[in-house]
Amino acid sequence: MEPIHLVFVYGTLRDGHCNHHLLKGAHCYGVGSTEACYAMYLKNGYPYVTSSEARYPITGELYSVDDGTLAALDKFEGHPRHYERRETAVILGDKRYVAWVYFRDPPGILMQCGDYNEVNYGKARLM
Repeated sequence: MEPIHLVFVYGTLRDGHCNHHLLKGAHCYGVGSTEACYAMYLKNGYPYVTSSEARYPITGELYSVDDGTLAALDKFEGHPRHYERRETAVILGDKRYVAWVYFRDPPGILMQCGDYNEVNYGKARLM
């Protein structure tokens, strides 16, 4: 059996977004949020989560992926030069998981909340 990795995605890799196809065949556990608080910035339409600010939990989807899919995600995200992949605690319902999350600390527009769908679909304001 090939090793399984848990990956928590919060932006364009989420279901219904332009890069979700990279998770084709991956098992989705559902929507959850990070246990710790972070900040999400928007730059050129793409979300970035920074660990340097503790503002709110980040909402996203938890997936199990194989080695090949994790390598493809690393390449897509530019790990470790563009985004940095780090393990982070994620809460789904009453369960706690430790999953890989891609972080970046660029300048951008601070989002009011930690849910990319809220801004992407016009439900929340940018700060």
